[in-house]
Amino acid sequence: MVNLPQKFGGILLALAILGLALLPGPGSFFICVPVFFIGFLSFTYPVIANWFLGSYLLGLVCGRVFFHHYQQNWIVSEFMALLILFWVPTFIRNKHSESWKKFSSIFNSRKEEFDKFRGGVDTLKKENTQIEKQLRQIEHLYDVIKEAGSTLNVQEMIELTKEFTERMFDLPHFIIAVLSNDGKKYEIRITSGCDEPLFRSFELDLESNGLAPLLAREKKPIWVSSVEKEGRFSKLRSLAIQSFLFLPFLVQDRVIGFLCSYSPNENFLDNEKFSNFQVFCNQISIGLQKSLLYEKVQKLSITDGLTKLYSHRYFKQRLEEELILANRYNSNLSLLILDIDHFKHYNDTYGHVAGDYVLMEVAKLLKDQSDVTHLVARYGGEEMVLIAPETTKEQAIELAEKIRWAVESNAFAVGRETTKVTVSIGVATFPHDALTNLDLISKADKALYAAKGRGRNRIVAYPI
Repeated sequence: MVNLPQKFGGILLALAILGLALLPGPGSFFICVPVFFIGFLSFTYPVIANWFLGSYLLGLVCGRVFFHHYQQNWIVSEFMALLILFWVPTFIRNKHSESWKKFSSIFNSRKEEFDKFRGGVDTLKKENTQIEKQLRQIEHLYDVIKEAGSTLNVQEMIELTKEFTERMFDLPHFIIAVLSNDGKKYEIRITSGCDEPLFRSFELDLESNGLAPLLAREKKPIWVSSVEKEGRFSKLRSLAIQSFLFLPFLVQDRVIGFLCSYSPNENFLDNEKFSNFQVFCNQISIGLQKSLLYEKVQKLSITDGLTKLYSHRYFKQRLEEELILANRYNSNLSLLILDIDHFKHYNDTYGHVAGDYVLMEVAKLLKDQSDVTHLVARYGGEEMVLIAPETTKEQAIELAEKIRWAVESNAFAVGRETTKVTVSIGVATFPHDALTNLDLISKADKALYAAKGRGRNRIVAYPI
C-alpha cells in the first residue's frame, strides 16, 4: 500500500511516453526518451522504474504486434538498451546495498565495542573516584594516627576527635563522652551541633538504664538508619530524631568512652562511611587510652595517695605560680595551714587505721568547704594547706572558720562509737604579710603554731 502511488506513477509515465511516441512528427524523439532517464529512475526510484519498464516494454510489444505501431528496428535496440540501463543500476544498487549492510554490520559491531569501551571507561572513572575517595580517607586516618600519637592530653585528644569527625564524616550533631577518673560514670566532654552547656552538665552513670550506658554495655557499634524501624529507639522520635549512631571507644573489652550522633533525617550515613568510622574510632580509642593513662599517672604523681589531695611538691609549685599572678594583677592571695589537734594521741588511742580515716574525712571536709578557685593539698603528716587566690585576710578568716566548724561538728566513726576531732588553722595573706612563697608559708605556719599554743581548735591570722 505504501508503494501504490509509485506503481501507478510508473504505469502512467509509461503510457504517456507510449502515447507521445505515436505522434506523427516528434514521435521518434519520444520513443528514445526512456533510454535517457531509466538509469536515473532505477537508481533513485526503483519501484517506479520497475513498473515503468514493465509497462513500457509490454506496451511496445503489444503496439507492434497487434497494432503495427512503432518501428521494429527501434523496438529491439531500445528493448536491449533499456534492459541494460535498468540492470546496471540495479546491479550497482544491490552491490551498494550489500556493501552498506556489510558496512552497517561492521559499524554496529564497532559501535557496540565502543559503547562497551565507554561503559568500561565510565566504570573505571567511578572506580577511580572511589579509590581517590578511599585514599583521602586513608590519608585522613593516617593523619588521625599521627596526631593521636603526638598528644598525651585527654582534652587535646577529644578536640582532635571532634575536628576529624567534622572534617571526614560531616556529622550534623554529635557528642563525645569519656570515662571519668573514678571509672563510675561517663562525662560528656565535647559537643557539636548540640546544646553544649546542657550536654556538658550531663554525667552518665555506668550502671544506669539510660540509652547511652545501655549501648555502652553492649560494646558494639550501632547504626540505625531509621528509628521507626527499630522498636527500642522509637522514643527518639519524640525528640525529632530519625537516625542514630553510637560508636564505643573500646580498648581490651572495656568501653572508655563513646561518640553518639543523631539526625532529624533518615540515612545521614551510608554503610561505607559507617565502616570507615569504625576504623577511625578504633584509632581514636588507642590514642584516648594512652592519654587517659598518662593523665592518671600525672594525677597520681601530684596527688596524695591517702587523702586524694594534691601533694606537697605540687602545692609549692602552684603557690609560686599563683603568687606571680597575684603580683602581676595586684590582687590578694591567702594561705591557710591546718593541723589536726592531738592527732598523735588519737592514733595511739584508736589505732592508725582510725587515724587514716580521720585524715581522709578531714580532707573531704576541707574540699567540701573550698571552691573551684582554691587548691587544697596535704602539707605533711596531719597538716593540710589551702591556697585561696583573690581572697583578702578577712575573707580567708571567714573561710577558715567554716572549715573549723565543719570539722568540729562532724562525727568520726570508730567501730561502733563516734569520736570528735578539732583543727587549728593559721592564716597569712599576700602582699600584706609576705612577698615570697617561702615567706608566706613561714608566716602562715607561725600563725598555726600560735593557734595551737593558745589552746587549739581556733584560727590565728598573721601578724600574731
